[in-house]
Amino acid sequence: MLISAAEGRMEIYLRNLPEGTRAVTVPRNGSDGPRLRLDQKRRINPAEVDLIARSSVPAFAPPTELTRNELVKILRTRTFRQWGWTQKQFGDRTWDIITALVRAGGIALRCDVVNALDYEPKSWRLTQPWADLAEDHLDELLGMRDSDVVRAELSQKMEPIPELAHERELLLAFPQGSKLTVPATSNTGTDRWSVYDAAVSAASVWWSYTALGKRLSAKELAAKALRGSKRWTPARMQAFANLIDLPFDEAVDKPDTEVRLRGPLVWSVGGVAADASRAQPWVSLPANGVLSLGVVRCEAIGIFLIENSDTFERICTQTALSDSWLLIWSKGYSSTGLAELLRSFSELQLTIWCDLDAHGIQIVTNLTNRVGRPIRPVAMEPELFESGVKYLQEPDDQKANLKLAERMKELAITDLRPLAEAIVRAKGAGCEQESLSPQIVPLLPSLLRDA
Repeated sequence: MLISAAEGRMEIYLRNLPEGTRAVTVPRNGSDGPRLRLDQKRRINPAEVDLIARSSVPAFAPPTELTRNELVKILRTRTFRQWGWTQKQFGDRTWDIITALVRAGGIALRCDVVNALDYEPKSWRLTQPWADLAEDHLDELLGMRDSDVVRAELSQKMEPIPELAHERELLLAFPQGSKLTVPATSNTGTDRWSVYDAAVSAASVWWSYTALGKRLSAKELAAKALRGSKRWTPARMQAFANLIDLPFDEAVDKPDTEVRLRGPLVWSVGGVAADASRAQPWVSLPANGVLSLGVVRCEAIGIFLIENSDTFERICTQTALSDSWLLIWSKGYSSTGLAELLRSFSELQLTIWCDLDAHGIQIVTNLTNRVGRPIRPVAMEPELFESGVKYLQEPDDQKANLKLAERMKELAITDLRPLAEAIVRAKGAGCEQESLSPQIVPLLPSLLRDA
């Protein structure tokens, strides 16, 4: 599937829209979430709309109507451009260029609604996919310095790093005067030079600090290796992770949401592909990146969320579930990024396995509410809890868990209320997922089949 700019919007009918576009609402934030402007009869009555592509499109496919210089002007947009500025830049070609960009998924055109059925353009902004990829494409459009000099400088960065010796050999194999091209067998997994250059530069700095036992944050690494703390893009992150053979969130200190998963899913962005079916034991992807750009191909029959990391890894390595299920480490109380990612897979069945304790019940209930559709718990029956090994707790912690279990008797999803009652009877006790893994993991194929 392709994630489109229409997520969470409502389509609005307007007259004489350009072919291949549609008008969608512009939600306004309210105290209880996004709000739409309504008339006195509670009908949607927008004062402004966004014109976007009518259907999902590739992450970055510039329209042929644009010249190189025109595309450069578009990609240099940092936030938004007013309509007056646009007309000054493109003159008589303004409307043709802007509508072509809308159809290509490159921009969202903000318009005022006039007399309920007509519209007037007032500004535009890059869509998230184009904003994320703009820097890489600008590097290529504006041209590089002499190819031999560029290769020599990149080779020099890799020279003191033993782990990059093979990558350096691949680069040095190009003859003098040849075009800047990514080595065909590069471990970065990209075919775009700007992404390759960034990944190699970052890996050279990262390995030099790792050898000294030091860690860098994502911004520190970008500032040192990419000459700017905000120069990471999803494609650069994934290529760097491929090169060092380590998930991005493990390699650097980074606050953004990373999702660990394994199963029949391939994410392609900016010339880099991440295949969750081949990763060993799993792949880590940026939730916001997967949501906002690139192509996601998923052939799973459902999603299975596992709370604890050890159990998640055991299921990834010791079962064949990932052949047909998309396995995701839910990491305790799930992040906003994960919840949004699950909402995007609206056609897939959701199942989850958490600790058999009050917090496990709350985790499932909380995530169900945030995703907005049922999540079926497995291996969380009261009988399993009653026969399981209870973990040790401090008295104050157990009192707090008892209090939470009493609340969950009323607030939990229906399937987990019997477990909440059993935990109350046990005075707030709990069973960790890890203690149940030896007996449950072999049963998971049948449990998920029945879910």
